[in-house]
Amino acid sequence: MVKKKFVYKNIESMNKMHAFYDETLASLNVTYAESYINTSFGKTHSLLVGDPDKPKICTIHGGNGITPLNLKLFLPLLNDFSIIAPDVVGMPGKSAPYRNISSAKDEYGLWIKEVLDHYKADKISFAVSSYSSAMFLSFAKRYPQMVDKALLLVPSGIAHGPIMPMIGKMVVPFIKYYFHPTEKGLNGVIRCMGGNGDEIWRRFFDLMMSGFKMEMRPPREYKKEELKCIKSPLLIIASDNDIFFPADNVFKRAREIFDCSMHFVRIKCKHLPSEKVMTKVCSKTTEFFLNSHSEKEKPEPANDVILQESEQMI
Repeated sequence: MVKKKFVYKNIESMNKMHAFYDETLASLNVTYAESYINTSFGKTHSLLVGDPDKPKICTIHGGNGITPLNLKLFLPLLNDFSIIAPDVVGMPGKSAPYRNISSAKDEYGLWIKEVLDHYKADKISFAVSSYSSAMFLSFAKRYPQMVDKALLLVPSGIAHGPIMPMIGKMVVPFIKYYFHPTEKGLNGVIRCMGGNGDEIWRRFFDLMMSGFKMEMRPPREYKKEELKCIKSPLLIIASDNDIFFPADNVFKRAREIFDCSMHFVRIKCKHLPSEKVMTKVCSKTTEFFLNSHSEKEKPEPANDVILQESEQMI
């Protein structure tokens, strides 16, 4: 493994992010066990959150995201599950601060497998969102037998929205803020992303955009022939108002590229769902994880046929 460029502006920026990480994690008031895992892509910091005797699920934060805020979104899932939550190498968090994993080379699946091997997880459900949905697909196409069920929330890797609005409303403001942070610039990003009125998310966006060399390359979108091996049930939740991955685009292409049982849910939010929306998402996800059946459990299913499709609004 060759270390690539340091992903923070400087050491001070990294220390500020780590301090924010610790403070935010403490504010969640959850029990957890920390691990540092040696992987082929660099040392990975990971948390096992909640009661370890409960069934384990895995969640991974989104691109340029951070584990404590991802846990904040999925906190209600701890009522029924314990959560494996690794910090992605080369992104904000406490894993190796070098971008050593390539989406273009489809390496995220290999990294996830090494993390799950540490926890001796043979088969597990996933709750992923945004960029980490594509990470999950990289894993699921390589190791489909290890996937029980999966929630894909405002997911990447399937279909994206129009490119020019993303560049004008998000990419350019991100770059400007890195070199010249302003209150106006921060407000503009939050309006497009969501999280308005949440001071914790506001502090994170400020730290991330001003001191972190963001991953600006989108994850690749997967093709039908790559995903035909995935037979586990999927809960796909998306929003019409998501600038990155709008619901119509995601649902349409998901029907084209997956040959498994799928459930579709629309939510009313921007890319970052509110706490109120996430309460409903987590309730739906818990029901799905506990009650949905895998294709293997269904009697004599037909080959390559979508077994169940529904669309709901929450």
